[in-house]
Amino acid sequence: PSAVFNPLLQMYFLPTAYNRRYKMERGIVESLLSSVIKQSKDEFAASSKRDSSKSSKGGSSKKTRDNLLTHIIRASTDNSDDNLIDMMKTILFAGYETTAITITFVLYNLTKYPEMQELCCEEARRILQRDDSITISDLRYTRAVILESMRLNPTVVWTSRNLTKTINLDGFEIPKGLRVVIPLTKLLVDERNFERAKDFIPTRWVRWNEEKNEWVERDHRKESTDHGEAVSAADYANFLAFSDGARDCVGKRLAMNESTVALASLMKHFRVSYDESKPVEMKRRLTSWFPHELHIKFHLRDDNAE
Repeated sequence: PSAVFNPLLQMYFLPTAYNRRYKMERGIVESLLSSVIKQSKDEFAASSKRDSSKSSKGGSSKKTRDNLLTHIIRASTDNSDDNLIDMMKTILFAGYETTAITITFVLYNLTKYPEMQELCCEEARRILQRDDSITISDLRYTRAVILESMRLNPTVVWTSRNLTKTINLDGFEIPKGLRVVIPLTKLLVDERNFERAKDFIPTRWVRWNEEKNEWVERDHRKESTDHGEAVSAADYANFLAFSDGARDCVGKRLAMNESTVALASLMKHFRVSYDESKPVEMKRRLTSWFPHELHIKFHLRDDNAE
């Protein structure tokens, strides 16, 4: 934190060793992204030309590479290199580390619950082996495990908002324009927001449906009974790991999709355990809280599926 709040480190124009290294590494990243973007643009332009030609002749067109960047190029109204580089840097740096920390915490939590690992494995093998098309939302139990891990171990530990109007909170007047800091680590384990808030219980998000023979999402607004579950259904409005409102995390869907696919792929083939002789050492940055090292062991399943 002391380094983060050092004002000199925010003055990137100063010719310090730190800034020289920053500029060099930024140049490497931007050069790499520029090369990838140029390749995708060229492929997209060639594909559009082929589509136009084939359409006029009544033939079929060759399909282009389908990935996140090509989707951005198709959808964006500003396909300048600078704009695309900025978007890709946001995806890489705002989404890479936070998602990696999330998956790390999920795996660590699962080392404590072998039975939950088996449920994730069963779901992954059942869903991922389908011949028909599948969607990530089909991996409901896997997603519930990730939500529960993020609730107990949010990657971003606090956020803030500037009040647009004066409000009265329990007799205290909070004036307009004041910045309010929201401690996510406290809200997500508050018993007023989640029953048995400090326990790792993925079934607060999903339940097993015997008739459909699959996991289904729970809805606290519709469930008149608890269906025999350990806790009542969670209220998504209280889940603020991605923040909320107009300024919530723009990459939350991508982060959840990446985490779900990664966890399902791992649980399909591996069991995980933790070396209890190694203590968990946590590190903290300005807004994040994460393990410095986690000694997680991966064990290939004896009945490993293809």
